[in-house]
Amino acid sequence: MASGFRDFAITFGSRIMILLVGLGSQSCLARLLGPPGRGSYAVAMLFATVLSLIFIFGTDVAGRYFVSSQRFTLSEGVSNVVACGLMGCATAVGAGLILMQMPLDFLSKASPLCFYLALATIPLSLFSSSFLALLAALREFGWYALMGLGSAIASLILNLLFLWVLRWDVQGAVLVILVNGVLTFGGALAILRWKHGLTLVWPTFKGISEMYRYGIRYYAGKLSNNANFQIGTIILTFFATREEIGMFALGVGMAGQIMMVPDTLGDVVMPRVAGDARGRPELVTQVNRMVSLVSGPALLVLAVFAVPIVAVLFSPAFLPMVPIIRILAVGFFLRSACKMIEYYFLMTNHPGISSTSTAVGVAVNLVLLWLLMPAIGLLGAAVAMTVSYAVGSALLVVVFSRYSGTGLVAMWRYQRSDWTAMREVVNRFRYRLQAQAPRKG
Repeated sequence: MASGFRDFAITFGSRIMILLVGLGSQSCLARLLGPPGRGSYAVAMLFATVLSLIFIFGTDVAGRYFVSSQRFTLSEGVSNVVACGLMGCATAVGAGLILMQMPLDFLSKASPLCFYLALATIPLSLFSSSFLALLAALREFGWYALMGLGSAIASLILNLLFLWVLRWDVQGAVLVILVNGVLTFGGALAILRWKHGLTLVWPTFKGISEMYRYGIRYYAGKLSNNANFQIGTIILTFFATREEIGMFALGVGMAGQIMMVPDTLGDVVMPRVAGDARGRPELVTQVNRMVSLVSGPALLVLAVFAVPIVAVLFSPAFLPMVPIIRILAVGFFLRSACKMIEYYFLMTNHPGISSTSTAVGVAVNLVLLWLLMPAIGLLGAAVAMTVSYAVGSALLVVVFSRYSGTGLVAMWRYQRSDWTAMREVVNRFRYRLQAQAPRKG
């Protein structure tokens, strides 16, 4: 358990710094592009994200699972991830090039160059995130944290260089993703080679087949999960102005920053869950309670002080997104509080359960979007996302209770060990900060 606290302290500390640096990048994008430019950037990157989600088939997550559970060696995992990824990326980019020849309204929201650059980010974003995830799967949390922080700092520097110094506008912001992907991918590959002796092996038909079998079972869940996060923005791209798109996308991104907490814990917990026959349900429920203790107060602060936060970080031009942030704060609290259960099903070889819960959430989201957006606009999209997260989270909790034999009350009853664990994490994190602080004299 001590190693788990140490790994969490390292990862969480780095994520806090990544969050702060990332806010600097978002502030840079908002102030230098303005609401219209921020909307064009959101449309271009959403185009690439959706294509990637559709054609990758969840094989990136499959690689992490097989390496974590030691069913693949690292070299086998990397070769199979690359093989599946190249096939998926080629299809995604090809489909994107075809779509760009069609008279689709959202293509007018950004320049053709922005869309072409966005397509180029697909393979680099996939492989950089996949290789970083393999570092976590191998429990290289120190390097994982360092690479993540380095990527965030590089993104901020590149945004300032391309947007402020060179004045490259929206295409410069998309180019940042491209260049940063090259740096992150190369750095992660070098660490895997140096620390774990990564060698070049040929992918096998059996390995690729296993990757796709796992990925396809998770595919609906990954697609639905991201669609649930992006569906409001996707629909807005067809009939809203660039300013409205920029407001909503940035509002979702702001409230969604809280997912850093469960994602950080998930990076630490997933290898431990995958390595246990029962999936350690007691650890999963304890971590869920710890996440709730952190994310609840953080989202409350964001909701209460949204006006000054938005005005200072992004400029008063973005203040219309404050009500969106406050509504979404409720949805992201529910989502973050149950996220660890989704990781439990992914790491116990039951990705279909996660897929079902998110698919149900998307269905709810779409129905509410159809009912509410014509009446109350962007607020309707925020309400739809919040309700969908509530429904999907409730489904995960009920199914987890049946699978693990954990009572619903027991799942959320705080215990003395929870407070002990929180104190241990805080003390270890504070100790690391003190140890790394420069000494006088």
